[in-house]
Amino acid sequence: CQLLPNGNVLIGVHIADVSFFVRPHTALDRMAKQRATTTYMVQRAYPMLPAVLCEDLCSLNPGVDRLAFSVMWEIEPESATVCSTWFGRTVISSACKLSYDDAQHVIDGGHLADSLACFEHTGVRVAPASQQRRSDIEASVLWFFRLSKIMRKRRFDEGALSLHSVRLSFDLDDNGQPIGCRTYDIKDSNRLIEEFMLLANMSVAARIEACFPDAALLRRHSPPLERRLDEVCRQLSHSGIDIDTQSAGAISRSIQDISDPAIRYTVEEMLISPMQRAAYFSTHAVADRNDYRHYALNAPLYTHFTSPIRRYADVVVHRTLEASLAVYGNHVAAEHPLLPPYFSPYFPQTAAAGSLTTSVNDARAVLIPKPEAIAGIAHQCNLRKDAAKKAQEASSTLFLVNYLTAAALRMDTPGVITQAIVTKVKENGISFVTPMFGVDGIIYMDRMADRKGQVVSTDGRKWKLNMWSVKPASVTLVWKAVPQPSTNPKASDSENQLANMLSALVIDDTRHSVVDLGCNGTTETITQTLRIFDKISVCIIPETSPPSVT
Repeated sequence: CQLLPNGNVLIGVHIADVSFFVRPHTALDRMAKQRATTTYMVQRAYPMLPAVLCEDLCSLNPGVDRLAFSVMWEIEPESATVCSTWFGRTVISSACKLSYDDAQHVIDGGHLADSLACFEHTGVRVAPASQQRRSDIEASVLWFFRLSKIMRKRRFDEGALSLHSVRLSFDLDDNGQPIGCRTYDIKDSNRLIEEFMLLANMSVAARIEACFPDAALLRRHSPPLERRLDEVCRQLSHSGIDIDTQSAGAISRSIQDISDPAIRYTVEEMLISPMQRAAYFSTHAVADRNDYRHYALNAPLYTHFTSPIRRYADVVVHRTLEASLAVYGNHVAAEHPLLPPYFSPYFPQTAAAGSLTTSVNDARAVLIPKPEAIAGIAHQCNLRKDAAKKAQEASSTLFLVNYLTAAALRMDTPGVITQAIVTKVKENGISFVTPMFGVDGIIYMDRMADRKGQVVSTDGRKWKLNMWSVKPASVTLVWKAVPQPSTNPKASDSENQLANMLSALVIDDTRHSVVDLGCNGTTETITQTLRIFDKISVCIIPETSPPSVT
C-alpha cells in the first residue's frame, strides 16, 4: 500500500506467475489439466503441481525475488473507489509472510511479533527490516483493513449475498489422530483478503473478456432453484420469518434483519440447499451475456485468477491475461464499463494503451486454446472441483467420526450429546443442524417410536414416544411413561450411562409447550411441541462402516 501525492492510495495484488513455468502443451501442463485442482484433506493436501513449484519457485517467500502477475489500482480512500487499473508481469520481493492471525493481531491494535521475519531492500541487498519498515507494514495492514470494510459494505449494499456453512478444524496428535475439533472462525483478516481477491478476480475477468470476448474462461453462478427456495421460504414464513427472494441482495437483507444469531445461522443453513454451485464456463459456449452473471456476488463478470498454484482454471486465465498484455499492453484494452479508462501516472511506466507488440492471432495461437477447447477445460475443472470438494467433506467426516468415537470412549457412552436446532418439520420427522459439528440430519418419528429403549426423562421418569401429529411449522409429540426402573441391571455400563445422560434432555423447556394429559388406566402421558428454530439435544453416534454419524 503506497500513499500517493494526490491523496489516493496505490494497492497491488501480486499472484505467483505459475504460467511462466507451466507452459502450454507440455507434460507438466497435461498433468495439471488432468488434476485441475489441489485436493485438501484434514491431514494433508494432494497438490496439483510439483512441490518444487508449490513450495519454492511459485511461493512468494519473503526476502527473495519471485515472478508474479500483478493487478494494481489507484483507489480513492474515502469511498474506496477504483480510479485506474494496471495489469502486468512483475518481479516482487515480499517484505514478510503474515498469517491471518498475524494480520488480525495488527487489526486489533497489536504489533508484529518480534519473531516474525521481515525484510527490506537496502541498496542492492536484502536485510532484516528496520523498526520503521515493520511499522510501515503494520500501517499497510490497517490501510487494507480500512479500505476492505468500505468495499465490503458497498458490495452488500449493492446486492451481494454470502451464505456460510460450518467448517471444521481439527487438532491432530503426533500420530495424526484428532484430539480437538472446533468450527473455523472467519476473522476480519479473512474478510480483508477476500475483498481484494474478489476485486482482482473481477478486474481480470473484465480485462480478458474485453480482449477476447469469444475465448475467456469465466465463472458464473446461476440463481437458486425456484421450487426448493419457495419450499424453504414457506417453512420460514410459518415461523414468522419472511425472506424476500427477488434478488440475492434482497435475500441478504432479509437475513441481516434477523437479530438472533442462532436463528440467523439456521436460516443461512436452510437457504444453502436451494442454491446452485458456481461453475466455470467458456464465453464461446454461452450466447447471452446476461448468463455470465455471478448471482451471489451480484457481479456481471467473474473469474478465478488468484490461485494458479492450486487451480488449473487460474493458469488458463493467466495465459489469457498474458496474451492480452502482449497485444494491448498494460492499460485497459478498450472502453469497458467495468474498467476505468483513466490511466494513473503512478503505475509502472510501460507501453501506452493499445500499443501492439504482437498480433491478436499470434497471441491466441501461442497462449489461448481454441474456444471449443476452453469449454472442455471448463467442464474438466468443474468435475475435478466437485470431486475435490466431496473428498474434502469425506475426509472431514472421517476425522469427525474418529474424534467422536474417542470422545464417546472417554465418557464410556455410545455417542456425544450436543445442541441442535430444528430446521424443518415434515410428516415423517424433523430436520436439524448442530452448530458445533456442522452435522445435519433427520429424526424419523416412526423409527424413534419403534426403537427399543429410545427414551428421555424429566425428573427421573422414563418416557417413550407414543404418537405425534404434524402441522406446517410444528410437530406435537406424545410421550408415554415407561414402567421400568431407571437402571437396567442387565444393561451394560455404557447403556446405563447413556440412559443417565439422556435424562438430562429436559423436554419441558420454556420454548416448548408441555402439558399433562388425562390417561386411561395408570399410564401417564405428556405432550411436547417442537417448532422450527427450537433448540433440542441430540446424541451424535459415530458409525465406522462407512464413516458417518447418526
